[in-house]
Amino acid sequence: MLDKFASWFAKFKSSRKAQIGLAILVAVIAIFLCYIFLKSDKQQNEQSSSVSSQLSDSEQYALALESRLKTILSKVKGVGNVDVLVTLGSGYEYVYATEQTIKETSSGQVVTTEIVLVSGEPVIEKKIYPSIQGVLVSASGANDVGVKLNLISAIQTVIDIPNENITIMQAN
Repeated sequence: MLDKFASWFAKFKSSRKAQIGLAILVAVIAIFLCYIFLKSDKQQNEQSSSVSSQLSDSEQYALALESRLKTILSKVKGVGNVDVLVTLGSGYEYVYATEQTIKETSSGQVVTTEIVLVSGEPVIEKKIYPSIQGVLVSASGANDVGVKLNLISAIQTVIDIPNENITIMQAN
């Protein structure tokens, strides 16, 4: 078996065409593998960016609030492990810049209001954050009434919502 391989290798070594053919084959395989790996990396990047772009601005806002609340509430004495869920009552509201024109007609004045556009895009005058409908907190230390009150007080300080919209539950 080893002799057959040695004789084949000797023939291959002496044949210039076989060497060029093998070099071309190796190059084609290398290019093909690079293409596959680059394409899969690009698809993974597109998928991860599309997942974050699939979340609406309101959902991203809720997730950011949850993260910030979780970080700060976990530092309250006696709370332990904590998870936070924020529910929104609405999405963002936008107030657009407007321009009024008044035209005199025989029957009186006609007032026309139009949204101001710059490069075809409406000019946002004010962005109103979504209203927060409720907050649910699951904490391992929530069986202590003092901890519960501290959590409610902290949430009310950060997010101005009434007590009845805050629920604190014992985590298992």
